[in-house]
Amino acid sequence: MKKLILALDGIKTPKLILEKIIETLSTPSEMPDYISHFKFNDAFHMDGFKEILPTIISSYPEIFIFWDFKLPDTNGTDANILRNYVEYMRPGDIVTVTSTASLKAYREIRKVVPAGVEIAMVSVLTDTDRAECKTRRGMSPEMAILNDARNLLELEPTAIDAIICSHKELGFLKRNLSGNIKFYVPGVRDSWMEVGQQSKDRISGVRNVIDDGASGAVLGAQFMKGNPEAGISAEESRRLTLAELKDKKPAMAVITGQEDFLDVLKKCNGYYESPKDENGGYLGPLVAYAGTYETQNGLKNKVGFKYFNFARAESNSRARLLFGNEIGRGIAEFLNSSDLIPSCNKVLGAPMGGILLAGTVSDYLDCEVIFAEKKVMALADKGKGTKEVSELVIDRHEIKPGENIFIIEDVCNNFSTTEKLKTEIEKHGGNLIGIACAINRSGQLEWEGLPVISALFIPTEQYKQEDEEVAELVAAGKIVWKPKQEWQTLKDAMSGKKE
Repeated sequence: MKKLILALDGIKTPKLILEKIIETLSTPSEMPDYISHFKFNDAFHMDGFKEILPTIISSYPEIFIFWDFKLPDTNGTDANILRNYVEYMRPGDIVTVTSTASLKAYREIRKVVPAGVEIAMVSVLTDTDRAECKTRRGMSPEMAILNDARNLLELEPTAIDAIICSHKELGFLKRNLSGNIKFYVPGVRDSWMEVGQQSKDRISGVRNVIDDGASGAVLGAQFMKGNPEAGISAEESRRLTLAELKDKKPAMAVITGQEDFLDVLKKCNGYYESPKDENGGYLGPLVAYAGTYETQNGLKNKVGFKYFNFARAESNSRARLLFGNEIGRGIAEFLNSSDLIPSCNKVLGAPMGGILLAGTVSDYLDCEVIFAEKKVMALADKGKGTKEVSELVIDRHEIKPGENIFIIEDVCNNFSTTEKLKTEIEKHGGNLIGIACAINRSGQLEWEGLPVISALFIPTEQYKQEDEEVAELVAAGKIVWKPKQEWQTLKDAMSGKKE
């Protein structure tokens, strides 16, 4: 599957670029089988960059170059820029041009580059969020990109071969543009990665990008940096990325709307329960929960035999809509039955699992949506049996004094996230009026006198690591500390595969 584009941006010297390519493509060993292009941008301004191009091309003849010039100038200037590199270009390469370039520029670029080099239009950059695009362009990113493409193609049907867009616009553009147009998607960040410089509302995971028909997915930090603060090295991030792509099940499970909510989660491959032996005893592995307890050696995380991975459902638009609408109905019923609380001004998505869900709930309630962000304070420590420690902040959006707020979470259990968000809401002068979640495994229908509304209510037992039911499994190391990142391990356990 040669559909991954390695973005070699932010590297200081040509020598380091070569070293980074070798390092990235060496482990896992099958990495070259997935890489279609090397993408360069700021390297064009680097002394000595042209000197390393022959080495790159000869060392990796089956990997093409993504010339990310984003050519923005007049036709003559754009042509002159290209002439500096045209001797290195091959059929299969890609050259990016901004949508603001003139028709003359597009025609001149087509004349200069060799036949078979794709011209890709760049319109709305992926660090531009939807709100900014609507303010500056008067329309959503997908409409802005569509208009730019249609207007250009109306004047010159062969002006472009491809379009650069985020995953959020991909489906819309594919439906509304010619089937001959290719789509390359930057802003790829999977669940174990930080958002980085990309707009939070326009990122998506690599599997969804490829499954939804992108011709290529652009990855830089996910391949070359990983997320060290969360304990994910660059090499581990590459392995996780390839594991996502090797998963043969469709990313978008078929949801009819007739299933109960646990079946929806199972269809989306988001439910784990430890297998049992013939006597009904659990075989593990256990999973670590967010809830903690005090020990002589400090805090430890509680563990259990079930895990609800709502991340697998939230990426499925149909599943997210079903969960979100059910939560919205529950909140609306609560508001209608309350004489003291007439309305909900805003829903607040808890990071990261509640953010997409909060957007769906806000659509149902026709209210504003905001979200909090997580700031990591201490990393996970497997030796001590602890997960990472973080605090939540609200600084991207505004809460006005007196506003009524509903917290939206993916899974509720010990309400530690809820407690942090309550403090943050009250700090801004807001009123927390309730908590809503996709899955409530706590067994509680209220928390501190506030309603807990959920689509799926399924109380789930959790244990201290020293408890008799789990101590032997813990001692044997049969525990998954990061279930979302090690989901394949849990899937294999359920299917009976041996380690």
